[in-house]
Amino acid sequence: MPEEARATVDAFLVDGRDAVLTGRLSGTVGATGRSFEGPLALRLTVEGGRITRDHLYENSLSIAEACATG
Repeated sequence: MPEEARATVDAFLVDGRDAVLTGRLSGTVGATGRSFEGPLALRLTVEGGRITRDHLYENSLSIAEACATG
């Protein structure tokens, strides 16, 4: 089974050089066939047209559980 991933965007907020994107992330891990799902937030800083900093917030527990083979 191939890996699948989907992301939806609920909001995209910009304040100067900083931006925040919120949404949902879901998918299936190919190695286990297990699915994951949860909220997503991405904080970006853009300087000179380049992303200089990013922080990704996701439901790491659901992704780890979907990757677990035991």
